[in-house]
Amino acid sequence: MTGYRPEIDGLRAFAVLPVILFHAGFAGFSGGFVGVDVFFVISGYLITSILLREHEAGSFSVWRFWERRARRILPALYLVMAVTVPLAWMLMLPDQYQAYARSLIAVSVFASNILFWQESGYFAAASEEKPLLHTWSLAVEEQYYIFFPLAMLLLWRFGRRAVFFGIALVLLVSLGLSQYAASASPAANFFLLPTRAWELMAGALCALWLSRRRAQGSDLLAGLGLVLILAAVVLYDETTPFPSLYGLAPVGGTALIVLFAWPGGRVAQLLAWRPIVAVGLVSYSAYLWHQPLFAFARIGLPAPPPGWVMLGLSALSLGLAALSWRFVEQPFRNRHGLFRGKRLALPLVPAVALMVAAGAQGDLSEGRRASWLASAPPAQAQMYRLYETARAGGADLIRDPSLRCVIQITSAVSAQARLERCYRQHGSGLLVVGDSHSRMVMPALQRLTGRPFVVTLAQGGCRPFTGRSDCRYPAQLPALIAERPEMFSHIVYHNAAQALLDDGTPLSGERTMFERYGPEEPMPPFRPDAGRIAAVRAFLDRLVVPGGPQVIWLGPQIGHYLPIRTLIRRGCTARWHLRPGQADSFVALDRAIAQAMAAPAQIAGGPNPAYLPLIPLMHFDPGSDIVSCDALYWIDGHHWS
Repeated sequence: MTGYRPEIDGLRAFAVLPVILFHAGFAGFSGGFVGVDVFFVISGYLITSILLREHEAGSFSVWRFWERRARRILPALYLVMAVTVPLAWMLMLPDQYQAYARSLIAVSVFASNILFWQESGYFAAASEEKPLLHTWSLAVEEQYYIFFPLAMLLLWRFGRRAVFFGIALVLLVSLGLSQYAASASPAANFFLLPTRAWELMAGALCALWLSRRRAQGSDLLAGLGLVLILAAVVLYDETTPFPSLYGLAPVGGTALIVLFAWPGGRVAQLLAWRPIVAVGLVSYSAYLWHQPLFAFARIGLPAPPPGWVMLGLSALSLGLAALSWRFVEQPFRNRHGLFRGKRLALPLVPAVALMVAAGAQGDLSEGRRASWLASAPPAQAQMYRLYETARAGGADLIRDPSLRCVIQITSAVSAQARLERCYRQHGSGLLVVGDSHSRMVMPALQRLTGRPFVVTLAQGGCRPFTGRSDCRYPAQLPALIAERPEMFSHIVYHNAAQALLDDGTPLSGERTMFERYGPEEPMPPFRPDAGRIAAVRAFLDRLVVPGGPQVIWLGPQIGHYLPIRTLIRRGCTARWHLRPGQADSFVALDRAIAQAMAAPAQIAGGPNPAYLPLIPLMHFDPGSDIVSCDALYWIDGHHWS
């Protein structure tokens, strides 16, 4: 076994900096989330090395192991959590604060990854305003710390080969499960231990390999490992199925560095450079601080923070990390210092109790709703009440027991038996397809047509050109229509307008005007994205079959793209206008789609796809059609209430 390896601390810097810059939203770091995977491999390597060393010395103790992990992780974590509580109280709306309060409890019981898996995806826009979202990875590690030493105790009884094959088996099963879940259940795949365990096991195998062999350095292999990590940081993005076999690049790259970057080599010298090691030493605290700083900046500022603000906050996270490393991490890690032995419980037990109590109070009080409404200006309080009503959904058709065949589904395959029953009962139905905007228009279409069999086949953020592995309907629907062309008389396609607009930046389309520009900030012109429009048209052509349904593209609507928190802060008496030229971008998009749809279908034999423009039907007036003190017409900047 080897002693201290400064290059491993340097590798931590290459893990934490991409994560910080990714969360800050900087172009060029779209795959920065893989820094967490680098951390997992390092953790698996170091923890297994410690366990092997203590086992061989006959000094291993599960309780002592758990104590060291508590000293390493909990003091700095609870410091950061404590700092977030007053900031959340001052800056968050009641619904935000209630969700935050639940996360306080989940973090305290090592289950925040489970909570965030149930709430939403990691890449969702709302996730950027969750101060403790990043603790999901700590929960994964904490769960690993609980189970792994117990499993090692069991395997040691059967010898070293059993340890190796047991770890290898877990790695293979977990990797296979991850590859399957990347499309079947992407949120669970991202957040939960079973699909992340293989990354930790990769580090464990590195420790096993090095424990009985003399290290053989190789700059070629270590350099390849660094290239693999950096390539994933630059090339991966939110459309990459992850973790999955794609994770082999950052995980394998980290393993190559652990195995082959040894003193004397150039890669090791680079990683052991003192400034890089300094960042690596404070990487844990930097990881803890950066997300709360970013989240509260996004919550508290009237417009999305510009790049210079996010860069300053990134630097601040490193500064705070240095302080908490020096004055919190180091004193608590000293087992013979002030908090030696059982004295560790003196600060930690009250800290856990206070965080759980604060979380319970925030949850039970509905995010301190009553006190917030009582202290807010009347127009602001009324605006929040309108928001609650809009968010609740009013008359939800899906819950109407008389409309059993008005349904929302995300997969045509899993719901086919139900679709068949509704077809036999009501005849041909109406199918609404697309992203979350198609869910938005379905209730209006059902009321207008009065039809008893209306289906929304949609997934948020999924369009024919999205490229995400979890987007199922673009592949499933053409096969269903070819097999059962009589099941639906009409198919209406509708998706978010901003996904078809381009402002020339790397974040265009998905990082919309809603997310990037403030209410008074001028925007560059957004141009129709011809490639994406053509991709939708090609998808609609695949739905044209002899005797099949009439396919209709329902055009985009103009949205105001104002964050709901901005509307609430201004109150229901505020009046709004679109930014100069904003409507022109949507009108140009409408014309571009109409032109693309004028061409005949590539597949003969069925009715040509039609285009129904929505903008002329809406007569959108932002001065009166965003909010009044009687009603809120939008659930956010681009979804109707």
